[in-house]
Amino acid sequence: MKELKLDGISLVLFDEKGSVRVESDAGNILLSNQTIDNVAALLENNFQIVNGFYQSKPVPPVKDTFGRADITFISIAIVLHYLNVYNSWRSMYKKQENKDLRFNNKDFDHPFTNDIIFSFLKKKYPHDWEQKSAILLEKGLDELRAYYKRREDYYNK
Repeated sequence: MKELKLDGISLVLFDEKGSVRVESDAGNILLSNQTIDNVAALLENNFQIVNGFYQSKPVPPVKDTFGRADITFISIAIVLHYLNVYNSWRSMYKKQENKDLRFNNKDFDHPFTNDIIFSFLKKKYPHDWEQKSAILLEKGLDELRAYYKRREDYYNK
């Protein structure tokens, strides 16, 4: 077992018969064929990339805007999601068995990344999650609403 602190949020890593379970308030994943030390290094590296990206966003002075802790939580949720996805590709697809598990910057634009942001902000800020999402996604409010509507349509086919 190993505890890792990323900007104040604890992640606990457990060995589970050749796999590593990562538990935190931001998510719970199981990564096959990994070691605790390797996963800890990946989490730290990927967190620096993702958190740095979102922390660098210019946040206008908005009443009750989200804080550093919110961005940290969102960043960890994104890191856990993609680490789980990338690692699962290694066992699912022969051509991906050596897949690099470092966060790929193109995934900042992936709809699932935006869904993670929406989910967190809708729960924590039900009255103004759209404005906060627009800041992180660097979209105008009308553009964000149209995009979110398309995401809802995607899920409700």
